[in-house]
Amino acid sequence: MDIYHIVLFIHILTLLVAAGATAVTKLAVGRRATARTVGDALDWHNVLMAASKLFPLCLLAFVVTGGYMMSRTRIPMSTGFVVAGFVGVFLLLASGVFLATKGKALKQVLEFIATKGADQPAPQLVPPPLVAALPVINTGIALSVAFDMVTKPTSIPVALAVIGVGVVVTGAFALRRPAPAVEGVRPA
Repeated sequence: MDIYHIVLFIHILTLLVAAGATAVTKLAVGRRATARTVGDALDWHNVLMAASKLFPLCLLAFVVTGGYMMSRTRIPMSTGFVVAGFVGVFLLLASGVFLATKGKALKQVLEFIATKGADQPAPQLVPPPLVAALPVINTGIALSVAFDMVTKPTSIPVALAVIGVGVVVTGAFALRRPAPAVEGVRPA
């Protein structure tokens, strides 16, 4: 046992934590959407917001542990899969900031409605297409980065193309799914 393999374990553990947080956030989104009262919707939204706080910590852990492993193996930081890892972290962080901003605004709306009584009917929540698509696209980015880390392409264009394919495929899938039908509400 050496420090490199302990750091590798932490790197993999970080992936598992991020996957668990993803599962919790997807569950919370689904439960929030089907909540009958604003109090229940707010409770599930709070679960989502709490779980999502793990994502920036995971990104930081990926960068620190990955940087340590690269320094030990003497692989240049300009290698394709390393650059792709940094690009993936940047994209996930930017998406997370955007989604957190939208999530905080929604929390304020739910809290305002709850001031009239937590047992009020939950509002019908139809997220904008980008807000609905980004979590799916984030999964594509994460899987693409994992693919790059396993296959280790040295070419920057190849490694970035893998991420591009992940974004395009998951983005097309996410954006072509129709929004859930809501009675009495027409799409804008």
